[in-house]
Amino acid sequence: MTTNSAIQLPTQVWQHIIQLGVERHIQELDEQLREAQQRIEEFERRYGMSLARLQEVGLPEDAGLEEHEDYVEWSSWEGRRTELQEQREKLRAVLEPTNA
Repeated sequence: MTTNSAIQLPTQVWQHIIQLGVERHIQELDEQLREAQQRIEEFERRYGMSLARLQEVGLPEDAGLEEHEDYVEWSSWEGRRTELQEQREKLRAVLEPTNA
């Protein structure tokens, strides 16, 4: 078995393989996005506001360790959601037909 040889396939076959891989990766990103959204919604229910609103009003003066940890985790999930959305949009652009 040779490890350095390239697989010779027609361009159309390679394009199809890439398309399938991109579609599958988008599905994985969608699953991760659902989890991030669920976590964010849990925090929004718990605190009765969005993270943006909490950042405007700030944590109460008497906020304990749990509230501070929630804030850090919530911020992390928000950042993760944004990152996943950006990745998904870039991959969707790969699937869009080009106007040649």
